[in-house]
Amino acid sequence: MNAAELPMILFTVLAQMSVGAFLTLVLIQSYGAVRRIPAASIDRVTHAAAFAVGPLLVLGFLAAFFHLNDPFHALSTFRHVGTSWLSREIAFGVLYGALGLLTTAMEWFSWGPRRARQALAVLTALSGAGLVIAMTCVYYSVRTIPAWHTPATWMLFVGSTLLTGPLAVGVALLFSWTRQRVREKWGARTAWSRFLERLQVTREEPMDADCSGLIARSIQLTAAIASVAGALLLVAYPFYLMRLAGAGSGEEEAADHVLAGLSEGPVLGVRLVLLAAVVVLIRLVAHQRAKESSQPSRVLVWVMIVACIMAVVTELMGRAIHYEGLFHVGINTLQTGLGQ
Repeated sequence: MNAAELPMILFTVLAQMSVGAFLTLVLIQSYGAVRRIPAASIDRVTHAAAFAVGPLLVLGFLAAFFHLNDPFHALSTFRHVGTSWLSREIAFGVLYGALGLLTTAMEWFSWGPRRARQALAVLTALSGAGLVIAMTCVYYSVRTIPAWHTPATWMLFVGSTLLTGPLAVGVALLFSWTRQRVREKWGARTAWSRFLERLQVTREEPMDADCSGLIARSIQLTAAIASVAGALLLVAYPFYLMRLAGAGSGEEEAADHVLAGLSEGPVLGVRLVLLAAVVVLIRLVAHQRAKESSQPSRVLVWVMIVACIMAVVTELMGRAIHYEGLFHVGINTLQTGLGQ
């Protein structure tokens, strides 16, 4: 892996993870409203889910910052929003970051009317979707790079968004649910418990059946979305490899170079094995456990944590593979010093 691309690997994975988390938060809000669950219970659950969003936003944009040679020149890219997908990516990124931090703060501190917070969350999710679309088009639109100009790029980026984001929300919900049960049993005896209470991760008021039920169903939802996304990612690689193997006239050298790189090491195989394990864990274990749980079981907690870590690791590996595909048609040297 080219170390120069590490900031972009981190940025794209973390930004997509954050967008997936926000989309999941909006789905949970909508599900609660459709099922006529009390507003206080919905707010308590979405408040817990917001803990998966704020840190991811900050980490993702820190990674992007380190990729820029001169961050102040990034402002110049806004002049080309009408013609450049890179400019659109930056514009959507700034919009999503600003709205995301505002929405997270409003949710955390219960600022403003509930309907205003919901509307802002929807706008944030839409701007996040725009960011993922623009991010994908930055790579897909480069016709001279066969490894990027393929529908598999769409499948891989969207799949990553819907795999890692929902899992992050599921872990955040389980953390809040577990700590609340500990708080109800033992009280806020330790400094850690009092700190979590100040952050409103836990509350003095017991968690009622509506809130517990919504968390359990939300975890089922996150597991279902993530398992479908994982399956989409697994299907994407045969399309990716077939695209390279069947490269058209003039593309053979670039495509063959990428295929040779993939065959030299175990990275792709390990990535696919980890991905398959994540799908099995969340679909056959986490989803079923959440369906049967009225309390946060130890097995469910550990399965979700392990699945989330494995999902992030395999997506980082997948993104490294993506950037190793940076080989142009008609140019015999890689543009960022990769390879020979």
